Amino acid sequence: MDIKQLLDNYLGKNTRLTETDKGNGYKEVCDLDTGDCYTVREKDGLIERVDNSKKINRTLRVETQHGIKTLLNG
Repeated sequence: MDIKQLLDNYLGKNTRLTETDKGNGYKEVCDLDTGDCYTVREKDGLIERVDNSKKINRTLRVETQHGIKTLLNG
C-alpha cells in the first residue's frame, strides 16, 4: 500500500499530495491543500514522521558595562 492510500484510509477523505523519494525508505510528502511538507518513512504499514528540524547554535559577543560577554542563541 502506498502512503496516499494509507492517509486516505486514516483520514477518511481523498488527500491531494506529492511524494518525493529521498532514499533509504524516506519520502518527502507535501500536502497540496495546506502546503505543509514532511519527511516520512513507512515501516510495517505504519507511517512515521521523521523529525527533520535543524538546530543551529550561534554565539554572539555583546559589550556590556562589565566587559564583553558571549551569549549562546540555540
